[in-house]
Amino acid sequence: MAENEEKRRESPDREIKENPTLAGYISELKEDTVLTVGNIREKSLTVSAIRSKWLAYLFKERENLQRAQKVRRQIIEKKSASTQSSALRLKSDEKLAESDEKVKRLDQLIKMTKENIDYIEKAQNVLADFVWNIKNAVEILKMERV
Repeated sequence: MAENEEKRRESPDREIKENPTLAGYISELKEDTVLTVGNIREKSLTVSAIRSKWLAYLFKERENLQRAQKVRRQIIEKKSASTQSSALRLKSDEKLAESDEKVKRLDQLIKMTKENIDYIEKAQNVLADFVWNIKNAVEILKMERV
């Protein structure tokens, strides 16, 4: 039982190592959301640009996902064009997906891209809260001066 818990704790780190883009996004979000007394003015002035940057990342990842899914479909359609029956075709498509190395790599890319999209969507929520954190920090600094 302790072994399963240990595997679950290690799993996110392993997945991040397998997905360097996600690791970069995590690092960049940490940098974007660091708020100190020294940088509060800068962050308050650049928060809209930061949010825009993350929105652009989201659209880029969604575009990558659509492109990878399209290529995957095209590969499977080319390989299964000879199969006539739709029921047989679905089964053969699944077998092709399991056996073809290109499709396996695309499946891995699709999985990682979906993880990136999920992270960026959550990052957008963090950034929405970050706006309020900046506002509250400014209010606290005002109160300390009085």
